[in-house]
Amino acid sequence: MSYRVTVRFYEELNDFLRRDCRKRDIDFSFDGRRSVKDLVESFGVPHVEVDLVLVNGESVGFDYRLKDGDRVA
Repeated sequence: MSYRVTVRFYEELNDFLRRDCRKRDIDFSFDGRRSVKDLVESFGVPHVEVDLVLVNGESVGFDYRLKDGDRVA
């Protein structure tokens, strides 16, 4: 199954991103199930640098399995 999420990194986490992905919403598509930890690290951001993950406005752990349409901040 294919999933599509919107991702936004804030503050110093943008330093890990390519310039074209910094300080903006990023539409991201992937196949199969993926955790927040996998998503964050796929952008080159070490998960240990992340203090808080919000999915659809609610705090979640790194093991949260993404659902189609989720908004991750």
